Amino acid sequence: MRNISLYIAKRYIFSKTNTNAVNIITSIAVGAILVATAALFIILSVFSGLEKMNLKYYSNVNPEIKISPSKGKVLDSLTFVVDQLKQQKDIKAFSKIIEEKVYIDYKGKQDIAYLKGVDENFTKVTRLDTVIYGGQYLDFTRNDNFIVSNGIAERLQLYIDPITPADLMMPKAGTGLIKQESDAFTRKDAYSVGVFMLNEQYDKHVFTTLDLAQELLLLNENQCYSIEVKTTGKKSFNEVKNQLQKALGSNYKIETRQDLDSAFLKVMNMENLISYLIFTLVIIIACFNLAGTIIILILDKKKEIQTMYSFGLSRKNIRNIFFQTGFIITFIAMFTGLLIASVIGLLQIDFGLVMASPTVPFPFLFSIENFIAVIVTVLGLGSLVSWIVSRQVK
Repeated sequence: MRNISLYIAKRYIFSKTNTNAVNIITSIAVGAILVATAALFIILSVFSGLEKMNLKYYSNVNPEIKISPSKGKVLDSLTFVVDQLKQQKDIKAFSKIIEEKVYIDYKGKQDIAYLKGVDENFTKVTRLDTVIYGGQYLDFTRNDNFIVSNGIAERLQLYIDPITPADLMMPKAGTGLIKQESDAFTRKDAYSVGVFMLNEQYDKHVFTTLDLAQELLLLNENQCYSIEVKTTGKKSFNEVKNQLQKALGSNYKIETRQDLDSAFLKVMNMENLISYLIFTLVIIIACFNLAGTIIILILDKKKEIQTMYSFGLSRKNIRNIFFQTGFIITFIAMFTGLLIASVIGLLQIDFGLVMASPTVPFPFLFSIENFIAVIVTVLGLGSLVSWIVSRQVK
């Protein structure tokens, strides 16, 4: 009986004897589900690509592990921390870091940025030098140079200027009445030697030498705010984190890259979920066309239904005919939609049809998870609608 139901269902879909109204409505249902399926797969794949691309950019500047004091800002006992790090076999390199807000004045234009002072080992921990698109990386033989983000460079028109210095000002810590400007700020002239481009998180960042940051904050050479660490990759970040926590004790806060990027990942996942729900709603709306197709088909085949019932086909089997008809329509539309979306994805990867910026195309990432999500969503909704409507056969 099941084979008979499936056979009749296929005949209803592919038969040339159907009325024009049935054929037109069936085509509309296939087209609506097809477009919704393709759109859902494309948006999920683009978000997957954006997440991977952003994580790649973040990995250029975000460390694998970061060590900072659990209380306060300044790491005073650097000798102890450095000795412990050198004893860890799973640590490949580490860099001393200072990060604080700074006031920049350049040719009468001002801005507030995040100053990040780094030492010579910073490029061994993260690959900041790979995202510089103009000028050069920091010169650690001098303590009067810095590199700026593309955003700050545009706002201040501060690109590469070895002649005119920018005035960097940092508020002094302390209490009491301020009588003159020198009591409130420390100042240092420095030259912009390069421009880097990352993402919005680093749009207001300035990277400079650790010595310059220490001068602005009035710290000695044995003080910094944090230490960024690169592992050998033989163990997971959490395993290395636990080892360091045991070695250093509770006075130090240790965070992995996942901890540092957690806010970004939550935002990306939330945007992805919202997009999925929106396009799922579109698929639900498209399934109304499927419901209309099955209802029209039931009305069109009313005499055939009576004949099949007279020949001994049960009500359940007759309902299965229309359920399987809806399922086949959904499957054909879903398969075609995925095929079209995949072709569009390949063209986007190879030729960059749609650009996110003048130089960067929107990324497109094929993944098994996205295929499964689309297949389960479309077939699930199509099957549910087909089952509900097929129950209307009396």
